[in-house]
Amino acid sequence: MLDNNISIKTNNPVNDNHLNKPKIKTEEVQPFNVIDPTKVIKPQKQDASNQTGQNLYNYNPDSVFEKFIKSLHNSPVFAESARKLILNRQFINSNIKNDPVLGTLFKSFLESIEMNDGEILEFLKFQHGTYTKFNGEFFDALRNLLSKTNANNDDFKTAVKNFLRSYDCFVSLNETNKSIESALTNIERNLPQMLKESFNELTGKLLLDNGNSMEMNLNILKNEILPFMGRYISKMNDFGAVKDYVSLLIHNMVRMETASKENFADSMETLFEYIKYNFDFSEKDIEDLRLSLLNTYETSSSIKNNSVDSFLKLIKSGVTESENLVSKGMMEEMTESLLFSQNVHLPLMHMFLPVNYNGMFMFSELWIGKSYEESSDKKKKQEYVQTYKVFVTFDIQNIGYFETTLVLKESKLSLDIYVPNNLSGSIGKIREDLISILDKNNLSVSNISVQESVRKRRFNEVFSNFIERKIGVDVTI
Repeated sequence: MLDNNISIKTNNPVNDNHLNKPKIKTEEVQPFNVIDPTKVIKPQKQDASNQTGQNLYNYNPDSVFEKFIKSLHNSPVFAESARKLILNRQFINSNIKNDPVLGTLFKSFLESIEMNDGEILEFLKFQHGTYTKFNGEFFDALRNLLSKTNANNDDFKTAVKNFLRSYDCFVSLNETNKSIESALTNIERNLPQMLKESFNELTGKLLLDNGNSMEMNLNILKNEILPFMGRYISKMNDFGAVKDYVSLLIHNMVRMETASKENFADSMETLFEYIKYNFDFSEKDIEDLRLSLLNTYETSSSIKNNSVDSFLKLIKSGVTESENLVSKGMMEEMTESLLFSQNVHLPLMHMFLPVNYNGMFMFSELWIGKSYEESSDKKKKQEYVQTYKVFVTFDIQNIGYFETTLVLKESKLSLDIYVPNNLSGSIGKIREDLISILDKNNLSVSNISVQESVRKRRFNEVFSNFIERKIGVDVTI
């Protein structure tokens, strides 16, 4: 039996003789000098315009913007694939015309891009008008109110933000349902065979093609399908493709919930109430605003363009149905490039123009950007003016590749034009003809430069203002 009296001895026993010695008071010394708050100054901010190269971006492995910058240099060039599709006869004859899926669609596409001057303008105006969901009379009115309000008016900005979020989800419900259906299909494809039957029983309860079944679909997704997938991932430690598709499914579930009529109606009423009482809108003004929203929604829902529709249908069929690997790969590159040009981090408007003009095929791209630069007027201290830059490329059949950069700042327009090698001997005449054309149209240009095109530039070489800011577009749901 163990003894309960356990003694603990220290290596340095206490000597009683030290207890009677007087205690010495030590002076309290602070390890650091005390900072005087009155002498603290703010660190000097670096001007982003003076930063160059890789020092422009601070590395952050969790930043979506960092991933965007990396993919910017690796993304497919849309014009390269489009050139093959329109101008490269060998590629067309070998891979497109003989394809049982793409042959007929390609013929329809060529017929749809036969345009005159007016049709070309309408084609570009269509792209501009449908670039985002937030175009039309109603959203123009919102922009006007935002410009009139105080820059620090966070209440109004919050009301607008909540409304835009619910409006975006509300008008995109069909696309959200399709994305949910696609995610469920991919989850089922990657599940073990023994679980597919149980999973299909759950997904079979959904009615994603019925807008009136939103509440029922959300209930099944939240309380049955998502817990089922949670148990599978936790027990099987499957953090591969299944987890990625489940993340996409959750994202679209949130969008579906935000798209409810009740949520949309609440955010709309909140916005209208704020406008009514803070901008002195009468009942008639509010009613006109409601009507403009209805007209905007109906117009954006009904507007169509045959050329764009036939082009997108050709690309989609090439990706999903074509068995020609060369055509399929090219269509996938075009799809990726088009999606990339809609990235929320891209502060540019992108438009394209495939056209058969008077029997001559041409492909053109337009990149339009707006920035704020310091005024050149020294009297206007710390004043910034809007500067517009347009980058236009033309690839014309049997002639060659052209580039044009237009910069408009304080009513001063400058042009930099690059022409193909076979026109390098006519650079002087081209410049004179351009000046003559501009004079006839009463356009004043501060500078015109015409030179030979040595290489094709990408849009990110022309626009160098891809800077991550603390204040940006809020795309969270």
